[in-house]
Amino acid sequence: EVSVECTWPEFQGQGIGARLTRHVMATLRQRGDRPHLHTYADNPAAIGLYRKLGFREQREMTLTVLGTA
Repeated sequence: EVSVECTWPEFQGQGIGARLTRHVMATLRQRGDRPHLHTYADNPAAIGLYRKLGFREQREMTLTVLGTA
């Protein structure tokens, strides 16, 4: 699983996230694993990047955030 991949706004659009994701994907495949990731549905930049890298939506999930009492 690829989780919490972020690029500071001033560095976005330079291919940093794509290079990092490709590297992680290659490492996982070398181990015989199948890369998968998740992102919020309201994050079109991430969704666009992941689609370009070959990822496809499999299912929609609900996330519940719990706070402290």
